Amino acid sequence: MSNKEKQGASRREMIALGSAFGLMGLAAAGTGGALFKYMFPVVSYGTPQKFLVPIVDLPDVGDELIFENQKVILRRQTKTEIAAISLVCTHLGCTVNRVETGFQCPCHGSQYDSDGLVVGGPAPHTLHWLSIKKVPGNQIEIDSSTSLPENSFFAV
Repeated sequence: MSNKEKQGASRREMIALGSAFGLMGLAAAGTGGALFKYMFPVVSYGTPQKFLVPIVDLPDVGDELIFENQKVILRRQTKTEIAAISLVCTHLGCTVNRVETGFQCPCHGSQYDSDGLVVGGPAPHTLHWLSIKKVPGNQIEIDSSTSLPENSFFAV
């Protein structure tokens, strides 16, 4: 073997070793970056599950009041009875729209009557009726994390 052949082999080995170390360095940097990302939690604040409504702002008898951000509709049945119904479809969680016949989900076509009972589509359950309680300050508190039987009206 000549000196020229020995130098070529040595150069090839150095390129191979350099490539291997470079790839290992990239893999370590990628892994370190991924681990660094999980050192800091991602905090996402959603809509509060409980919210307050002043009693003076309640709808008239037979009317409804929609809270779009909270995805809740507040219905006044009689002078002393109110109910809150969730506007979250029980199929996959889309927000249902109020229509003449009740509620309709724009995502997969689930249909509910005015009381939230399923009348068509893939939704497995009725819309959730929510808990309401009177709180100090002449207000009511609606808890959108609850689920009560249909026609659960509360006294005001």
